[in-house]
Amino acid sequence: MLFTHKHMKKINIAFYIAAFSLSFLTACKNDLEVLAPGKESVSVYGVINPNEAVQNIRINKVFLTEGDALLAGQDPNTVNYGPGELMVTLQRFSSETSETPILTTVGDATKKEIVLTETVVTTKSGSFSDQQRIWQTTDKLYNNGYYKLTIKNVATGSEFTSKTAVIDSVKTTGNPQPMPILYIPTNPNAYPMHGNYPAQPTSLDRPKYVNYDVLSVEQQIRFRSVPNGKLYSVVMRFHYIDSLIGGGTQNGYVDYNFSTIKSKGLNGGEYFEKGAGEYIGFLTNDFYTNLGTEMAKKSTSNVRNRRSNYMEYIVTAGSENLADFLQVNAPSTSIAQDKPFYTNISGGIGVFGSMSKTITTKDLWNDFIDKIACHPSTFPYLFCRSNGIPSPTSCN
Repeated sequence: MLFTHKHMKKINIAFYIAAFSLSFLTACKNDLEVLAPGKESVSVYGVINPNEAVQNIRINKVFLTEGDALLAGQDPNTVNYGPGELMVTLQRFSSETSETPILTTVGDATKKEIVLTETVVTTKSGSFSDQQRIWQTTDKLYNNGYYKLTIKNVATGSEFTSKTAVIDSVKTTGNPQPMPILYIPTNPNAYPMHGNYPAQPTSLDRPKYVNYDVLSVEQQIRFRSVPNGKLYSVVMRFHYIDSLIGGGTQNGYVDYNFSTIKSKGLNGGEYFEKGAGEYIGFLTNDFYTNLGTEMAKKSTSNVRNRRSNYMEYIVTAGSENLADFLQVNAPSTSIAQDKPFYTNISGGIGVFGSMSKTITTKDLWNDFIDKIACHPSTFPYLFCRSNGIPSPTSCN
């Protein structure tokens, strides 16, 4: 069952982490009935992505302890289920309300259920054990429909379920004017993807290149929303190549991260641009200042010069349940700690959602390359002009 904002259950202090001390439970007994002793529950974090080769679902115990909860959380036997304790499956359905499974795995004309395999991975150290048991599958997921997650405790028979819509990759349809910066041709290997640009471009090719050389202009990264996608994040990644003093080259990149935006609805096809609602925009000069700030963190001791290479645009779309989960669990800026609690795991806590990722690469127009070489923010970092020679002076 999906709990929307108006169905969210409030508890005085809502911890998504699966650890509670006995003294805390005594003090807040009435508020934490969902995790009362004797009632089994699970903590789940699973975000499926049809673009990825492997899907991972993390499942932990929700436990009670008389001692220090953080100390207990360091014990992998406390937070993890044992080998073979859980059976975890995925089924696909045509709609959110359908109860008839359909094909689950691209390339398999008969499979209607995926049984995930379990493994133990090492995570970053923190409040809980860095040894975490996860469930995964290498089955290729469809980019449409709804997937249902079922977690069954083999010993107790307890089941926990959740369902999420699958999010397809961000695309543009046709060739609207002005051409969106994320224009994606039908053939993903075709021009204008990096590596497929003409060796000798003409002025007619110019609109298909990235050119941020006019500093006062507000640039936009335009794209359309996808069905069932609610939350969108964009990273603009600038790639460059270092020529080393000792010989050889080394690749590097710098990210420009943007705030996430949301679609108005879930039908897809919304065009994110200025004047139509939320959009991704930035002043051209901010690209250079961000690049200069990030390049200052990198060593130039063995660098003869640098060559601007290409731009990569990474757009991630997230489902509505994932957007709700992230919004509710965002750090509070208020001293008040009475926050809503969100879960779409029936009988458990956490989230089962979906996301997709689209990557578009575009080459740089010569004027843009020249400006990177001489802009005051980037001039100190040895970038070459389009003719392969570093700029002798900075420029405006």
